[in-house]
Amino acid sequence: MLFNQTISAIPFNKWLYIDRENRKLFGFSIIVMVVSFTWLKLIYPFPNFMPPDSNSYIEAANNNQIINFWAIGYSKFLRTISCFSNSHFVLTLIQYLLLEASLLYFLFSIRYLSNPGFLSFRVLFALSMINPLCPHISNFISSDCLFTALSLLWFTQLLWIIFRPNRRLILSHSLILLLCFMVRYNAMVYPFVSIAAILFFTPLTVKMKLLMIGFTMLPILIFIGRTQLEYHRKTGTVQFSAFGGWQIAANSLYGYAYATPDAPSKIPGRFRELHKLVNQHMDSLNHLSIRPDKEVGIYYLWDWKSPLVRFVDQQNLKNSSTEYFVKWAKLAPLYNDYGWYLILKHPLSFIRHYILPNLLKYYAPPTKFMGIYNVGEDTVDNKSASWFGWKSNKIYTNSKDNIIKITEPFSVIIAIVNLIFILSYIVLRWILHPNLEANIGSRILTCSIMIWLFNMMFSVFSAPIELRYQLFPFILTFCFMWLLLDYIIKVSFLKPIKVANVTNTSPRLS
Repeated sequence: MLFNQTISAIPFNKWLYIDRENRKLFGFSIIVMVVSFTWLKLIYPFPNFMPPDSNSYIEAANNNQIINFWAIGYSKFLRTISCFSNSHFVLTLIQYLLLEASLLYFLFSIRYLSNPGFLSFRVLFALSMINPLCPHISNFISSDCLFTALSLLWFTQLLWIIFRPNRRLILSHSLILLLCFMVRYNAMVYPFVSIAAILFFTPLTVKMKLLMIGFTMLPILIFIGRTQLEYHRKTGTVQFSAFGGWQIAANSLYGYAYATPDAPSKIPGRFRELHKLVNQHMDSLNHLSIRPDKEVGIYYLWDWKSPLVRFVDQQNLKNSSTEYFVKWAKLAPLYNDYGWYLILKHPLSFIRHYILPNLLKYYAPPTKFMGIYNVGEDTVDNKSASWFGWKSNKIYTNSKDNIIKITEPFSVIIAIVNLIFILSYIVLRWILHPNLEANIGSRILTCSIMIWLFNMMFSVFSAPIELRYQLFPFILTFCFMWLLLDYIIKVSFLKPIKVANVTNTSPRLS
């Protein structure tokens, strides 16, 4: 069980193949993977495209860019795969295998470190492997699958660092952390979790902890510096993520749309021209019966009617030949500062109309792109078709429609899992064991809670929530919810055992 620390004395690598139960579980996983991927490709022979994201990733890969609208890591991954094959089938297969391999590494590490009961772990293993979200997210031309796989590797390595840190593990952890950082900006919270785990959960000297943190952060700092240098070279601005500046401005407008308008004369001069356009737009929206911004989404970020998008053209009337990305990125620092200005000026409106609706979406994430194949279209961008060597940009499915119905129940499932996970943790820490011993099991549990909280706060604040963003936290939350429930049920229904006049009613905690 989670807190019954009888960790095997056999090294993990050797334990994986000499343990008979592991061989059975691995055989089961192979069968599930073959069936799942075959089923996916029979229904959806082509990948699932998500414009404009998919098109932008492919274009950046084709041009070997260092910076792009989105994080550059997935484009580098596409380019690397293209060195061996331009087959869309090979790409989606590699994505699926990477995700499943990361999931197996995570599950077997949990079994090795937490020693759950055989039956309990078998059910957890089976449910995790047959999760239909895994093959579906692997079929996207998007960073979601790769980021989920890397995140699982990052977290699993974190567990091993807590258990038994060593130089090789720290070096590989810093590499995985760098790759996470390159693939998606959600990984910005990962270094803080890694640093906290190293500082508080590893039995090392202060000097060794500082060295570990230094090795962990150095590749990330180098990557940030290289990215900022490229932005300065192309746009004349020093920044790490132009998308982040745009996202902050877009998020702030959901709150400002329902606030009392600020007169342009009363705000800082550098924002006035943009603010006039924003005020005009908000006044127009107030006359509509159905507002395009009624739901937190991508309206202010990408819609051509958005004042942020219109301002790009307004500022570049004489520079029509300039690459759109350059024009787009140049405004990101201004948008970042403007967004923060509106958020701090109207915090209650921002919380009410952006944070709270997005918090509800985190609790029960909508399917969005994962609920419909190729956004309902039967064609893809010509550049995307050319990347895969297709003679036509037409694609098709073998389903009755483009709706991916199997993903729909997960909005409810994730809501239930999140609730049970938090309640189980509260029952354990505040009712059953308020003074829980700081062993490996409790440290692992604390680390999982920390990631859940950090991910929730960052996700809710940073961008509109949808299902594809939440696969990694869902896998983690479901696993630890299951282990907590298993432990609580056994504690609650275990009959008292009398030994030498001492009554023991719960499993051993240390």
